[in-house]
Amino acid sequence: MHDIVEHYGKVIVALAGALAAVLLTVSVIGVVKDKTNDAVGKIAYEERINAAFEEPTSGKA
Repeated sequence: MHDIVEHYGKVIVALAGALAAVLLTVSVIGVVKDKTNDAVGKIAYEERINAAFEEPTSGKA
């Protein structure tokens, strides 16, 4: 009986470790996704493109 309890105890600890790793991974992915979306959302692509077309050329080809 002691061997069975010891075995299942190890299984539970291993499953808890795997669950912790999955939760940590999901959390990190969520934070990185949010920060990336915020940073990309702040880039003014259209303004930069329009500004590049409106810049006077130096006359050099």
